[in-house]
Amino acid sequence: MSKLIYFKRYLYVVDRLRSRPSSFAALQKYVIDKLQKDEVDTDFEYAIRTFERDKKDIESLFGIVIQYDRKDKTYFIDEDEIEDQSVTRMIDAFSIHHALQEGDKLSPSVFLEKRKSLGTEHIHGIIHAIQNNFILKFNHQKHWEDFKTQRIVKPIAIKESQQRWYLVALDIKDDVIKTFGMDRISNLTITDSTFKPIPYNVEKEFKDAFGVETYEPATKIVLEFTKVQGNYAKSFPLHDSQHILEENEEHVLLSIFMHPTHDIIMEILKLGAEVKVITPISLQIKVKNKIAEMTKLYQ
Repeated sequence: MSKLIYFKRYLYVVDRLRSRPSSFAALQKYVIDKLQKDEVDTDFEYAIRTFERDKKDIESLFGIVIQYDRKDKTYFIDEDEIEDQSVTRMIDAFSIHHALQEGDKLSPSVFLEKRKSLGTEHIHGIIHAIQNNFILKFNHQKHWEDFKTQRIVKPIAIKESQQRWYLVALDIKDDVIKTFGMDRISNLTITDSTFKPIPYNVEKEFKDAFGVETYEPATKIVLEFTKVQGNYAKSFPLHDSQHILEENEEHVLLSIFMHPTHDIIMEILKLGAEVKVITPISLQIKVKNKIAEMTKLYQ
């Protein structure tokens, strides 16, 4: 049996148990039906012993633990215990891809965003450089400049934010760790020069950021949403630190802890009259100034 079939089987098991707890019989039927739709030879018996091996492989490969409820006699996955969110994203992508391929009747009913991130062609090479500590050389152009500069950097990580990808790296020119938009990188070269790993905790450094900007000290931000927009904010939180302070028929009051930078100001402005900054006053003033500038454009 090919490794691809094993991988598909693992993902079908995870896909099923993420959506609902299942007995082994229900899970067995689901997996075999899916493989048959893929025109995979399913003459083998998907026995409980095979499933037990799959459980171990799934935990080893994805860090996902399949648990058993003795009372209901069902297997399940606790989403809150999946620490690596990249795994969830990968499985979501697999589920969507498979749904689109299930037949011509479904595909015309699903419409995807036509906008796509630029610079993703660099991801594979940059990850290779990060894993092997190779110095990178490339040209970079900021959005507010009409010229390019050559950069020589020690790559640390890549980070996604707002459907854009960024390279986190130490700029050798001034020995400062910076973020570079990958859509603005050109002529990327992976050099033969190596460097010692840089002790930099990317998750810690950006945990209080809305995007990739951290130039302002992190602080508690309180936002007042209309009831309807508050429901959207609850279903798709602005930040991991989001907390509901108050909720009634008129509004939803939320707090987040983050750097009050340009990124979050732009996000607040996107919501227009559906949200108001309560605190800090300094952020409220910045938003009011931006609104005043926008108003002048239409006078």
